Amino acid sequence: MKNKSENDRVFKKGSCDIIIKDLIFNDAGKYILTVHYNNAPESQIRTYHLQIHDEISVKKGEPLKLDVLLSNADKVERNSSEGWTEVWTRGHGVDSDRLTDRDGNLTINEFTANDTGTYRVLDSEGEILITVSVTGERRSVDEEKYLN
Repeated sequence: MKNKSENDRVFKKGSCDIIIKDLIFNDAGKYILTVHYNNAPESQIRTYHLQIHDEISVKKGEPLKLDVLLSNADKVERNSSEGWTEVWTRGHGVDSDRLTDRDGNLTINEFTANDTGTYRVLDSEGEILITVSVTGERRSVDEEKYLN
């Protein structure tokens, strides 16, 4: 790898460090590194799984758009009091009329307090690609007065 890649986000530092700047959800997944030693006849192959963690705060009633349906995503699960439940699976789509699956985005049409929690995206091998913690945004006292 050159010191700088074509997209200016991936850098090689020192002899073995690879740095990815400005991580995006599409960076999540499996990376394979082949290590060649000068005095050894065989190389070593190492596999790394890059997981992306994010936090999002959403106002009640607003749509929540999660850009998480990557080409290697197999399912999306949500953690609730009942444990992990599937909300989207490849080939079957969403499991609720409040959710839509369009253009790589999973959208909750009208966010409610029940939608808060942790969402995770898994690949076909069950490896976690993305984890997103979703909280509801608190309204100011003035907003509450106006709405009531």
